[in-house]
Amino acid sequence: MEYHRVVSLVAVVVVLLRRWPALSSAQAPVSRTITVDSHGGGDFSSVQSAVNFVPDGNREWVRIHVRAGSYTEKVAIPEEKGYILLEGDGSSNTDINFNDYAGAHVRSRGDTSPTYQSAIFTNTHNAHDKINKSQAVAALVRGDRNAFYGCAFHSFQDTLCDDLGRHYFSDCSIEGGIDFIFGYGQSIYDGCTIVSNMPPSYGQNPGSVTAHGRIDASDPGGFVFKGGEVRGTGRQYLGRAWNEYATVVYYHVNMSRIIVPQGWEAWKADGETNKVVFAEVGCTGPGSNMTGRVPWEKQLSEVEVEKFVDMSYIDDGWIGEQPY
Repeated sequence: MEYHRVVSLVAVVVVLLRRWPALSSAQAPVSRTITVDSHGGGDFSSVQSAVNFVPDGNREWVRIHVRAGSYTEKVAIPEEKGYILLEGDGSSNTDINFNDYAGAHVRSRGDTSPTYQSAIFTNTHNAHDKINKSQAVAALVRGDRNAFYGCAFHSFQDTLCDDLGRHYFSDCSIEGGIDFIFGYGQSIYDGCTIVSNMPPSYGQNPGSVTAHGRIDASDPGGFVFKGGEVRGTGRQYLGRAWNEYATVVYYHVNMSRIIVPQGWEAWKADGETNKVVFAEVGCTGPGSNMTGRVPWEKQLSEVEVEKFVDMSYIDDGWIGEQPY
């Protein structure tokens, strides 16, 4: 499938949320809480209405608490709506859902630092026809300083568009079959579970967990997976190069047998793999067997490894200023 530098998406979201623990005294304060109740008992009956209520240019943390219920809507958080903490009322109780081609976007830009806790973003467009090679983005993250804690992203093709900016994913689950983490982002996936849902009916062609699009040597972008695991069904590349400077690092990740022996695919960097940074460091499990790996996989020095896995790769203090 071909992708374009500017991704145009229709918002398609299924979100399941659970209540997050109360803030500690060391956490950033929340200035107000907005309640969403599909039955009319809150401040708003839709999530989007609550998001729209947050003032443009907001600089104080606002909690949007979504009570148990079913919410059929497309949700977008634009760049003007900053400092939003989205939380729900139980992973099996709060359901924000939609089904459509292309994707759901959770969008912000600049230094607005939205935070998402224990949310499930799902695009069901290909759920019953996984041979259908159409894009079904569950979430688009196109903003700087975005953090996700205990969230899940479910789809088949192009599940998570980690498009632009610095992002932190902690204890999240990302599920898909083809290029299901893709984009140009500069992100750390800390202790995350990566799940392939590639069905046997798809044939012998492997999918790819990642498709990173770094475009030149000066671009700081890259996907870094620290800890966690890669498992599921079917066969998967660890990544394929969307552009010739694609950067993906797996660090101490447990890998199941779904990873194909060659590990990586050159794709758009065919003939220029010397520019690609695809690396594995200290990984475990049967899928981490290096026998058969492509010869151009990078062997990083200790200094290079530290650059990627240290939180300073994405964090200049903004993570500690969030209400989590």
